Amino acid sequence: MVRSTRPVRVAAGLCAAALLLAGCAGDNRVVLSPDVATAPVTATTQPPEPLPPPNMADTGPGSLLAADPIVDIAADITELGATATRVVYRSTSGIDGRSTNVSGVVVLPGGTAPEGGWPIISFGHGTTGVLNNCGPSEYANLLGSAPIVAALVLNGYAVTMSDYQGLGLDGDYHPYLDSKTLGYNMIDAVRAARNLVPTLSDRWAAYGVSLGGMAAWSASDRNGEYGGGLNLVGTAAIVPVSDMAGLADAAAAGTLTRAQYPLLMYALRGLSITHPEMNLDDYRSGLARERWDDFMQCVPPGSDLVPELVVRLQPADLRPASVEATDRLRGWLAGMAVPQQKSTSPLLVMYGSEDDLILQPWTEKALERACASGDVVEYELHRGEGHGNLDSTRSLPWVKARFAGQSVVDTCELNR
Repeated sequence: MVRSTRPVRVAAGLCAAALLLAGCAGDNRVVLSPDVATAPVTATTQPPEPLPPPNMADTGPGSLLAADPIVDIAADITELGATATRVVYRSTSGIDGRSTNVSGVVVLPGGTAPEGGWPIISFGHGTTGVLNNCGPSEYANLLGSAPIVAALVLNGYAVTMSDYQGLGLDGDYHPYLDSKTLGYNMIDAVRAARNLVPTLSDRWAAYGVSLGGMAAWSASDRNGEYGGGLNLVGTAAIVPVSDMAGLADAAAAGTLTRAQYPLLMYALRGLSITHPEMNLDDYRSGLARERWDDFMQCVPPGSDLVPELVVRLQPADLRPASVEATDRLRGWLAGMAVPQQKSTSPLLVMYGSEDDLILQPWTEKALERACASGDVVEYELHRGEGHGNLDSTRSLPWVKARFAGQSVVDTCELNR
């Protein structure tokens, strides 16, 4: 049995504002309404009820390879009487279909589960980096995601959060922006949670922010082909990374926003591994090439070095070397976008007009494809709001309504 021996790391603070990477985990600013009904007190303040042993015998996607209690998880979670377990589970690469090992965390509410077991939310975290040591499950504060996870637990859900392939475990790489891989990892995190706690419900929702919004959207996108044996009730994608093909043209034109510099560099790093024929130096020069390894640090960075370097970057540092290089990059990014097929459950998409990381037209291009395929989508454009300050108070009540079986607004249908 494979077991992780890496100790839990304590991250030093939230994302540095100077980094200007609003999609980082530390900027998962999901604002939850104070009048949202919470679970009964017995579900949040009592120790967990005795559980059956985990299922370690399965060998398919979502099967467990390791399960280790996290004893120093953030107080946001322990004060609720919840317990956290770091898991290693099997998933599938969206690049080549091979079996992969992925780490993550499962947080279980305290007290007695409702009839049918705790419903599950698979939470998708924002960008935390691209290196093996950038998995949130290795950090006591989950690299900034602990408050959101705690809020979801407080509302009566078991929460499972994938680190995503290549983050948290040695031996593999993180295919940043590959929606298919992210979607598989999100779905298999639910299977892993149910293997850890076999009494959990099979009813679940996907909920994600920024890069996690792409992961959640992709989980809905892939559910029909990959989500067998589970009951996905709905998906909430908050300021989701969606169709990022526009990064290629923005890089060529020198119009990348400062927030987009790190995102593009992370994507280039993953693409250079996925496509070994790619010449990375066709897409980086100057400071980007000279300090490439420094730019790959986890988010939030351990020092002010990375934010200072991002401020010094110039458009020429990330300009593709030729029209052909731009075309290749555009095609690779488009191939990783969401959506790619019809979703099988309702979808909520919330995005802002002032988002300088995922531009409004890029999200709307993805929404147009979703509507054209017949998806049931409720989408909201928040005017005057950006990537890190979007008011998403309605997102959790929307998810709760899906579990309750309430009807959903289909904005696609209303606008046809």
